[in-house]
This record gives sequence, C-alpha cells and structure tokens, in this order.
Amino acid sequence: MKTVLAFLVLAFVLFIISCRKGKFETRPRIEVKGYNTREVPPHGQLVIHLNYYDKEGDLGGGDFFAARYRLNIRPLAGSDANLPDTLDAAHGYTVPVFPAKDQGEIDLTLDWDGFLKESNAENDTIYFRIAVSDKAGNKSDTINTDPIVILKP
Repeated sequence: MKTVLAFLVLAFVLFIISCRKGKFETRPRIEVKGYNTREVPPHGQLVIHLNYYDKEGDLGGGDFFAARYRLNIRPLAGSDANLPDTLDAAHGYTVPVFPAKDQGEIDLTLDWDGFLKESNAENDTIYFRIAVSDKAGNKSDTINTDPIVILKP
C-alpha cells in the first residue's frame, strides 16, 4: 500500500512540474510556421514564416542569423562563388524592431535575383539554418527549414 501511495505522490508531483513548463522561456524560441512556396521561380521570392516565443518580449531589434546549405551533390554549373552564404547583421539582416510581445510572427523574405539564384544552368536545392537572439543576448536554438528548390531561368 505504501508503494502505491508513494507512486501516486511521485506521479502527481511530476504532473505538476510538467504543467508549469510553458512555451515561454527567457531564451527565445523560433519555429517554422510555413513557406509561400517550396519552389522559387525565376525573379520570384521566398518567404519563410517564423513563429517566435520570448518570455521577456525583447526579441524585436535583436540579432538574426541564417546560413544557406546546398543539397546538390556536385557544384553548380556557372555559379557565382562570391555570393555570401550567411544572412546576418553584417549583410543587413536583423530582427525587425517591433513593440515588446512575448509571441508573434516574423517573415524572412528573400529575392531570387538578390540572394537565392546562384546558377543560370541548373536548379539548386537548399535549406536554411536559422537562429535569433534577443536584446539581452539570449540565443535561440538553431532550426532548419525544409528543402527549397531554386529554379533556373
């Protein structure tokens, strides 16, 4: 009987602890909500819709980082090796400034002509690794997008 009672008390304590943990933490959290497309046509745009959660609501104006990774097995024919593979403050990308909110959406918009197109000869398949940090310097986990196809002209 004591074992059953001890088990029930332990189960109740674990249940209470697990219920307390919400989705809001000091460390910001981001997740991919969706995409406007998974195949970006010539001269089109890719919009990655992100949800964010931040307990203090100080993500607006924070740091943004995204890195592009190619899934093609061989190098792209006619690619421009001088294009950057990262999006960060050095390349003009930051979290937009917005009023303090503990959750919301951020859209990352990328142009085919400006950042996505690397080759005129073949399609490119890529994904992004994305992270943010709030004004206090708390960094989110890094998330991956799904594969995106950049279509040739």
